[in-house]
Amino acid sequence: MIDSKGNDKERAFIATASGKKFFILEPRLEDIDIMDIAHALALQCRWTGHCKYHYSIAQHSYYCSFIGPDSEAFDRLMHDTAEAYIGDMNRPLKHYTEAGIRYRRVEANIQHAIAERFGFSKVEPASVKLADNTMLYAEKKQITNAKFEEAQEWEHYDKDDGFIIEQWTPDKAKQMFLTRFEDLYKGRIN
Repeated sequence: MIDSKGNDKERAFIATASGKKFFILEPRLEDIDIMDIAHALALQCRWTGHCKYHYSIAQHSYYCSFIGPDSEAFDRLMHDTAEAYIGDMNRPLKHYTEAGIRYRRVEANIQHAIAERFGFSKVEPASVKLADNTMLYAEKKQITNAKFEEAQEWEHYDKDDGFIIEQWTPDKAKQMFLTRFEDLYKGRIN
């Protein structure tokens, strides 16, 4: 069925690692699975793959969960979980193009569904952006060959807080993400 915007909501789905159908435009809570999320995020490389070795979204999220107040650690761990279902989009494309505007609409809808499923905030706490940017600069310095500065508005985040990024396999990233998830999820609504 095609909606008024030209979307075919019935055909806009992916098959997850566990074999579920995940409807991208109308996510259903029962289709959201932490094992699928951890698996996909562990296999997706940040920096559009332009880094010295495979560095996953799962590992990035794990590190982010430790930067900021403990009360928001779960939000920081889960901040990129929509990417498990729609893939990562590099920051310039995501924030400075028409394609990014459309992607962010779909991403926000999925992220809200995941937040509802696992009981974290639908409104991203400020510590998420701070942790994300702290890791951006740690990653830039340690795992990329970038030799240029980003947009001026990011310059005040140009610090890495001394993080040492380890080289993890996807299997280790998945396990570390799941272990951190289990630690932080205890007592939350399922």
